[in-house]
Amino acid sequence: MFFCAISGSPPTAPVVSKTSGTVYEKALIERYIEENGTDPISGEPLTKEDLVDVKAKPSTIPPRPANQTSIPALLTALQSEYDAIMLESLEIKKAFQSSRQELANALYREDAATRVIARLMKERDEARQALSSIQSTIGFQPPAATEAPAEDVEMAPEGALPAEVEAQIMETNQALSSGRRKRKPAPGYTKADDVKAFVQTSHVPSLHATKPAGIAALDLAKDGNVVVTGGADKAVQIFDLESSKVLGTLKGHTKAVTHVAFREQEGEPRFAISASADKTVRLWGEDGGKWSAKGTLSGHKGEISGLAVHPSGAYVAAGSNDSTWSLYDIAEAKEVVKYAAIPGVDGSFSYTSFAVHPDGVLHGGGTKDGAVRVWDARQSTSLAATLSSHSSDVTTLSFSENGYYLATASSAEPTVKIFDLRKLDILSSWTLPSENTISEVKFDPSAQFLSVVGTDLRVYANKTWDELLKFEENAGVLTGARFGKLGSQIVLSGMDRTLRVLGAKAE
Repeated sequence: MFFCAISGSPPTAPVVSKTSGTVYEKALIERYIEENGTDPISGEPLTKEDLVDVKAKPSTIPPRPANQTSIPALLTALQSEYDAIMLESLEIKKAFQSSRQELANALYREDAATRVIARLMKERDEARQALSSIQSTIGFQPPAATEAPAEDVEMAPEGALPAEVEAQIMETNQALSSGRRKRKPAPGYTKADDVKAFVQTSHVPSLHATKPAGIAALDLAKDGNVVVTGGADKAVQIFDLESSKVLGTLKGHTKAVTHVAFREQEGEPRFAISASADKTVRLWGEDGGKWSAKGTLSGHKGEISGLAVHPSGAYVAAGSNDSTWSLYDIAEAKEVVKYAAIPGVDGSFSYTSFAVHPDGVLHGGGTKDGAVRVWDARQSTSLAATLSSHSSDVTTLSFSENGYYLATASSAEPTVKIFDLRKLDILSSWTLPSENTISEVKFDPSAQFLSVVGTDLRVYANKTWDELLKFEENAGVLTGARFGKLGSQIVLSGMDRTLRVLGAKAE
């Protein structure tokens, strides 16, 4: 049995010094050599190369220390070893539980990633289908692919419209879309350079009541002489600009009138249509120069937030903040179909504005969460597209007459955005001064100009979006602008109860 000359205990890795022949524990003597460089017994110089390993039998067990020769000492030692084993077992269990939790998290993340990928693939397919639907509707043909793989044929879902209504809408769509591709501004239509020189040529003050005051909505007849206005005083007024006379003051709404529109159809009497915060749409007709109520369209549980007359002249669409929109038959004064929020589609369907595409199939509704829901009127269970527009409610939107562009704005932020419907993407956007508010955006009938009214009037050129005209002589917030008489005049309405007419300066 060897004993280390330093520790006095049997060494586990014995070595012998060549210089003194003394046995040491290898780890101890090597450390001593590193610090002193001498043999601890003889004091002679010593290096690690002077140490010789002793080939002791590996299975030899060192003798027990003297304090473990009694039974109580052995029991104490065994208890200590048992405690150490239990502590080690606890650490192993903890490590096992931690590994198990990490594995569960990894499996959950893998499952979540699989679900996200599946959802993105579904959204991709829906976006492709929506883009194809809109492109075909507006008459845009993308470049043909060299070769397309065969796809499974899917049955189209049942339509939302009665057969005769759908037939009329599609007939209108085909007639207008085929003609629109070749359509040019009417001969003699105002040019951009002419608009730049527009000034106020006349104004009509003191329309509607003083309490509450303000003209909240405006539309202009095709002849450019007759306007319909909706007031905060709950009344609708028909006014002739040429004779400067009120042709009719129409009462029936119980709350402020928020939207008005003319329905003018060849061979049929002229209609004025109004929408109100009282949740109704009212029809007003002209008989022998006199205006009277022709019907009330109801069925919504929330305020009517948008109004759009169908290009066929047979229908009118109304959006509401109750998350639905309806298509009404004007002649029969009844609802044709109601489109509700689609289950499973994220985002709001509470409409804050509404418009119809010039070809009559697509309808767009701005929502309170800043998106635009684009519907194909033939389907009530799916959307044609959803356009992310603003960070707050979309309070006004307008389709261009050529059907390619959609302008949007919000009363909460002075930013105008233009979407290219052929690509379902933002084509252009610009921000007005921070003190400005926007009440309405509206394309003119020739699709050459875009008017933006609110704090002031600004007119922009289509495609370049250059500002052509800025008018700020109004005394109150402007609420509407309409081009009339081949674009030679712009009629404005405002909360100052005044109609203003802009045009070329008299010579």
